[in-house]
This record gives sequence, C-alpha cells and structure tokens, in this order.
Amino acid sequence: MRVKPSMLLAVVFVAAACSTGNDATTTTAVASTGPAPPTTTTTTTAPASSTTEAPPAVTAFTGADLVESTISDTSRIVTLAGDLTEAVWILGFGESVVATDVTTIYPPEAVGLPIVGVGRFLNAEAVLAQNPTLVIGDTQTSPLVAIEQIRSAGVPVVILEVPTTFEGLYDKIQGLGMALGVPSRGQELAEEIRTAIDGALSTAAPFSTKPKIAFVYSRGPDVMLLFGSEMTTQPMIEAAGGIDVGAASGVTGTVSVTPEAIVAAAPEVIIITSEGLDALGGIDGLLEIPGFAETPAGRDRRVLDYPEGDFLTFGPRIGESLELLIAELHSILGEQ
Repeated sequence: MRVKPSMLLAVVFVAAACSTGNDATTTTAVASTGPAPPTTTTTTTAPASSTTEAPPAVTAFTGADLVESTISDTSRIVTLAGDLTEAVWILGFGESVVATDVTTIYPPEAVGLPIVGVGRFLNAEAVLAQNPTLVIGDTQTSPLVAIEQIRSAGVPVVILEVPTTFEGLYDKIQGLGMALGVPSRGQELAEEIRTAIDGALSTAAPFSTKPKIAFVYSRGPDVMLLFGSEMTTQPMIEAAGGIDVGAASGVTGTVSVTPEAIVAAAPEVIIITSEGLDALGGIDGLLEIPGFAETPAGRDRRVLDYPEGDFLTFGPRIGESLELLIAELHSILGEQ
C-alpha cells in the first residue's frame, strides 16, 4: 500500500490511560510546517462504521488552513462538498452524515438529507441548525467569517485541500481518513481510486492529433466561465488525451467567456455541466451565446455534458468519469 512521503500530514498514535483505569486513544494528525493554532473539543461518541478499523476516542487534525481541530464526536457530520460526502460514506461514516451541501448527488442515501446551501457561500446558521459535531469542508469553503462562526460555537471544522492533480486527490483522501480516525482505511481508499484511474487510462488510445477541449461552466446565459489551470478539469482533459484550451491560453482558475476569447481558443470539443446546459436550453441555447457557434465544436455540435457532481468534485468515482470521458471523446471525434 503506497503512502506518499511528500504528504504534509503525519499521524501519531498515543495511548493514554484514564484515571479510572480505562484506556483511551488519541490520534494526532499534524502539518509538518506552520504554527499550531488553537483547538476545539467536543464530547466523545463513536460513529456507526462499516470499516473494521475502530476510530480512536479523540483525533487532533491540522487541516489545509493550518487550523488544528480536536475531533472527539463524529456522530453528526455535515459535509460541504459532494466528493467529501461520497468519501465520508465509503470510509464508513455515512450513518453519521446529517446534512450536506447542494453539490452532493451521490450516494442515493445522501441525496434526501437536509441541504445547508453551497459550501462556497457558507451559511453558518444553516449549518449550526443541524446540531453538527463535525463539519468537513475544503479550501473553496467560504467565507472565512462563517467558518469561524461555526468554530466559535464549539464545532470543529476540518478543511481539506482541493486537489488539482490525481496525486493531490490521493493525498486528500488519506487526509480525510486521518481526520476521521481511520487512516488505514483512508490509505486503502486512495489506492482503490488510484487503481480505478489507472484502469481508465489503460483504455485511452492516443488521438492522431490531440483535440483542443474547453471546459465551460454555466448556470445560465449570465454566468459563462472558461476553466483553466489549477482547476480539477485540467487533469481530466489532459488524462483523456486532450489539450485544455483554457490552460493553454494562460487562464489560471476561471475567466468570463467573451466571444473573441472562445473563438480564438477554437475548441474542437466543449465540455459543460449538465445543469449548465439545461439552464441554457440545451445545445441550441449554448450556440446562441455569441462566439460559440463560430468555434469548431459549435459548428459540428461537439458538446459533451456531465453532472456537476460527477465531473467537478474530483471524488471517489473519478475513475468512472474519466473512463466515460475517454470513450465519448473518441466517439464524438470519430476516433476509435
């Protein structure tokens, strides 16, 4: 089982004897760099878990924001991103999840749970209304004042890095396992995801010429964003054998789409979320946006759409999403 030596987090297990004579275990997951910020503490409750690895009574975890959280109760978890919901479920804590954010679309058992809004526009009151004992978000969770409000209420908020590479994804999954007190299961899940991605890559025959692909995010005509480097879409496009035209054009993060920019980028395939395409009224609606019909992708109607929760969240099912993307790119471009 592979553990990256470059990973920021390390786990130290300390067995401490209580004054009553009972044994308690404390897990400390710390960052190798940065200060040691204050911690929060809650009461101890063991979660319902399908994993054979028993979580320790207390876990001290330092997240990507360098804030250390003391986690002693995982009985009521709120997740703030769809990929986190999926991973928490697989790690054996599904029965402890009491609410999610709107990006959760899987597993089916999670879809009917209360929704606290969008992690990127965090509403502290909505989260606290669920009486959580642990909140799990990522570096896109904002605003900071909302995170601090939740922490001030005595609830630990674990922040994990948003990965923009497959290696970063494996690190994130291992970190989540550490935060939940099941590091071995976190390592196992990371290796399972690695195997799935490697399997998907094995299905990818090289294109005769690498296709130029644009990922466009939309929630309607007024929100049209071109994704570039440092986004989860770049490794997906490149792993599938394409060129990310946003990254190739020098875009870091996202930029508003202009007619001139999309025409100049000349994508041969446009990828968009299914939710965004629906909001535009389908492919015809997309091609009504100035510039899109003038691209090679627009002229040949080469548009692929995927649910936001499948393609953008970079979670445990990313191997399946990658395999599907590879197959559909070869189909739409007429290469087998």
